Amino acid sequence: FSDLTHMICSSTISAASTMLRSLDEEHNSMSSDEDAESQLSKRMKSVFSEGASTYGSSFNQGMFFMSQEQFHCIADELDCRKPIDIRRDALTRLCQVPPSDVMASESWSQLRVSLMDALADSDPFLSHTALSFHAKMFAVPNYQIMRETYTCLAEHLIRWFKVFSHSLPSVNEPLDITKPDIVLLLKRIRLLNEFQCEVPSIWVRYPESFLEVIVDSSLALLTLQLNLGRFNNSGDKLTALNFLSLIDIRANWFRKWLHGNYSRATLINSLEGKYQPLLVDAVLQCLMFCRDSLSKPSSHPHHSPQDTRRTTYTPRELRYAHFVHSLCFVSRLLIYTGGRELFPLNVRIFSQPISVQQLLISWIQVFHFISKPKPGHKAYEAAGLLGKAICSLCVSNAFVEECVGNDVIAALLVPITSWLEPSGKRSSEACMLHIAEILASLTSTCAGRKLLLHANNRISPSRSAAAHIIAEFAQKSLNGNLPTSPSRSTGAAPSYQVTGAFVFVCRQMYNVCEGLLLLLEYQLHQSIADAWKQTKGISYNLNHNSFGSPTQSSSRNLVMWEETLLDNLLNFAATPKGLLLLQQTGAINECVAYMHSRYTKKLQVSKCEKFGYGVMVTQVAATAAGTSALQKAGFLRAIIHELWVHLEHATDEIRMTAPRPFPLQPIDRAVHKSFMGLVNVLSSYQAVHELFYQQSLPNKSSYGFREIPESPVVSFPFCVIISATSVHCELFYNRLTLCRRLLTVLACNLDSWLLLESQYHIQQTLLDLQKTNRTLEGEMIIDQLSIERNYLLVKTHTIGGEGERLLPSRNLFDPHQRRQNNYVWPLFHHFPIPKEYSPTIAAQPSMKKESALSRFLSSTKSAEKNRQWLDQLRATLIKVMKSAASTVRGGVLIETIEKTLQALERMPEERVFKKSPPKAGANRDPSTPSTPLVQTIGVKLAIRYGKQVNALKANPETAAGNLTAVLRSCGQFLSQQQKLTSGPYPCHDWFVSTVFLMLSGSKDRSIGMLLKISELLCSGYLWPARLHASIHLSDGVRASGIPPLFSCTGHHVELILQTEHPLIYSAFRMSGYTPSQITQHWLTQCFWNYLSWTQITHYVLTIVTMGSDYQVYICVSLLKHLQHEILSHRQTQDLQVFLKENAIKGFLGSEWFDYMIKLEQSYRSTVLTSMRNI
Repeated sequence: FSDLTHMICSSTISAASTMLRSLDEEHNSMSSDEDAESQLSKRMKSVFSEGASTYGSSFNQGMFFMSQEQFHCIADELDCRKPIDIRRDALTRLCQVPPSDVMASESWSQLRVSLMDALADSDPFLSHTALSFHAKMFAVPNYQIMRETYTCLAEHLIRWFKVFSHSLPSVNEPLDITKPDIVLLLKRIRLLNEFQCEVPSIWVRYPESFLEVIVDSSLALLTLQLNLGRFNNSGDKLTALNFLSLIDIRANWFRKWLHGNYSRATLINSLEGKYQPLLVDAVLQCLMFCRDSLSKPSSHPHHSPQDTRRTTYTPRELRYAHFVHSLCFVSRLLIYTGGRELFPLNVRIFSQPISVQQLLISWIQVFHFISKPKPGHKAYEAAGLLGKAICSLCVSNAFVEECVGNDVIAALLVPITSWLEPSGKRSSEACMLHIAEILASLTSTCAGRKLLLHANNRISPSRSAAAHIIAEFAQKSLNGNLPTSPSRSTGAAPSYQVTGAFVFVCRQMYNVCEGLLLLLEYQLHQSIADAWKQTKGISYNLNHNSFGSPTQSSSRNLVMWEETLLDNLLNFAATPKGLLLLQQTGAINECVAYMHSRYTKKLQVSKCEKFGYGVMVTQVAATAAGTSALQKAGFLRAIIHELWVHLEHATDEIRMTAPRPFPLQPIDRAVHKSFMGLVNVLSSYQAVHELFYQQSLPNKSSYGFREIPESPVVSFPFCVIISATSVHCELFYNRLTLCRRLLTVLACNLDSWLLLESQYHIQQTLLDLQKTNRTLEGEMIIDQLSIERNYLLVKTHTIGGEGERLLPSRNLFDPHQRRQNNYVWPLFHHFPIPKEYSPTIAAQPSMKKESALSRFLSSTKSAEKNRQWLDQLRATLIKVMKSAASTVRGGVLIETIEKTLQALERMPEERVFKKSPPKAGANRDPSTPSTPLVQTIGVKLAIRYGKQVNALKANPETAAGNLTAVLRSCGQFLSQQQKLTSGPYPCHDWFVSTVFLMLSGSKDRSIGMLLKISELLCSGYLWPARLHASIHLSDGVRASGIPPLFSCTGHHVELILQTEHPLIYSAFRMSGYTPSQITQHWLTQCFWNYLSWTQITHYVLTIVTMGSDYQVYICVSLLKHLQHEILSHRQTQDLQVFLKENAIKGFLGSEWFDYMIKLEQSYRSTVLTSMRNI
């Protein structure tokens, strides 16, 4: 160590000495540099005194420093009254002086006037040299020089237009740009415009006065000679604005000036004040052009590409360039709030002020009269420019909210209705394409979607909404059912391009939950699927027709149309109910294959989407059919391959230069994204069941260190987990750690865990690994793998919400423990688990506490249980839950549920399922071998949980037998109302277990209550097994295997989140996860492991008493309660793992009743109606 210290000190001293020597050498060389500068000055003086420099070399031979007397002499010689030769020589000498010296001289004011005279001089040398001098001064990084130069040039142009405008052609005469005076004028304005485009990047560095002077000078020039009262008068001459329109037709200078808030405020204030005529002129140009287009549809100019070398602008082209500049000016201004505040705008020739809506409508009306696009430069076609301008505005949510109203929507719908009416003239396809593009931009914003879906009120969907007209046109276009008329010369069906454009507009609406519900009646998914099948058949026939081969264009059009249909059909998977509709079309495999082809190319979902296919992959994986499609398309193999490459491999370039550092975290950041993608795919039980049910895992004797698994999903990683005794664990540390983490996440879903445990006996394997993980002295080795195994064993052996179980730390050094040198949690290698993991939960007192709810129940008779009584009960329950929720437990809670069931049985709208008595023999011996292993393990878990929370008093064996009997009775009862095409309910029935524990393990009472609940609507959502393959479902829903918990409850949870809590919804989307998946997870296992036992019983009571729709409101309340954690874990990119692995802390349903009542008032009509229509 001492040698190392000495070596470091020596190296540091040596480096410091070298640096000091370098500084000394640099200091000594300064004198020689000064000598060189003096020699350079002498040479420049000699060059200047010889007078041999010319215009071309004056800027390249250096600069000369002169005295104030010399500046005064040059200023006198530049006077316009002097001979031309003297002025030329003086200007040449001035060009050799540094601009800073010129500006600092005492003669600057006189030089400034002389330079403006030189710019306006008829002598080419003087005018061009003066212009070059201004360009040179613009290049000096000094704001004072730039300001003076700009104002000098602007004032010169203002004076020139005032004095010499009579020499310019009028607005109704052609402009020849080859004339010398026009060429020089264009060069001056071009120099001015180039500085305008460059200055926004630097003016924030300088005083605000610099900005104000530049803005004031520019707008003063542009507002010069604007005759707003005499539009296009034949005597009006061309203005500076006309010439600027030719040079910068798209008003790039204005766009850049508005980009930063620093200059935007000053510019908008100027337009609101004395320079408002510039804005009035721009608006007037737009309105007059639209008026002329309506009266004479072909009024705007067009020319073919071979005319690009023309040197003369026609009057129509000059006016058109002015219009384009004005359009870009106004559309850019309207993007910003301050610009929109300038409207309504008073225009002299109009009696009423011009609003933004009127401006938009006038632009839209131009589309109604366009036919096929004119040949020539499509970039400057009027309809295209107007369409882009409107689209750029409509993608702004704030603009749509403030400026787009029903009148604008009505104008957009006129061309569409012309196709839906049997009589009348249809709009052209070019018009339809522009309308569709604008509508697509509108639907990309929340405000735009609401406007199309809700019509006037923007609160609830309406039959008069524009969405109905758009969907009707799209549906009839796909089906070929548009009305025809003999008077029409066009065909009945629009082109593929038009149809696809309007289907895309519908897609922007049906890929959100609210839009899908509104458009459900049009069956667009079926129309798109039928059109795709028809196109696929046509394409097949063309490619296999022996009588001829298709043309290249027709084949390409068919392929593009087929992909467009698949793309739009795929986007139904963006919502839970949409995924159900997609699966019913039978095209899910083809859609997923198409998605995989785009996913591998890292393409976005659409031009209006900012993210890729991550959310859609997760949504598709929530169903068995979707998981199967992902597997067939190669998605799962690609995810596994990507994960393993990051885990075990590096690119050749990295390996050749430096080895990748060994990760310090259990899951390296390079692997994290792939790991989370795999978690998303395996999030649902349906995916795990589809991939692992009755699948045996290979048990190889050895595994290669660089072996990449090719089997579906994670067969190989699980094989490593279970057969780790056959390999050297130290070589597979990364794999083992990651697979343990993956297995831990999967085990959070109780049904997934029961399936894996029943097939692969994972717990026993982990216990064996813990037993063999010992030192020679017999002590258990504590490392990351043994700690992860210990955590997994405790987690899978116990059930409990907040405070009901203790999970060990997953870190060697627990930050919550004071002792950092020891792992404080005991390891074990056999069951039962140590007592340190089971907290003591105090039993609830047996004395019944009097409450308003118990008094209400005891004061009513059986005959009084009707709708009015139920409303009174609900009001009492809400009051008690808010004030004394702890009293709603035990006998009071059970009595409330039982009497509520009696009241609901008398209401036909609640008894939606036919009652069928259980078959004889339902109470067979529970020890019969026919009991599935999954159910046996689930019963043991439920009984352990019941004993832990003091819900069961009987011994575990008796309680297990009774629960097994109840499960078997319910299974037999439900099987009488099922069409079993895919087998009985494959999961453990957690709702039956919950009711069994609520009734303290009473078999008969449990069966009786479950039979009563099974008749009611709430059973379809509280009890997932109730509607499994049920005859009460439609054939399509039953065949899909998608439970109503996902397609209905999950769908409405996402609907409310999109409207009420967009931050939470966005956090899910950015994480590649969906709210519907986590709510399905929670509800399927009846919140076991997530809520405390008291909150679980309150959940059941609330749904039975308050209505089935409260299931949606409870889930939304839970997500709102977790909002802070959701947003936080979105930042750390582990939202999925957090929601699955952690109990919900601090949630009390009683505290959220006010919020749930508010949601009921807003959404009950939508949610409950959808729940009844399953």
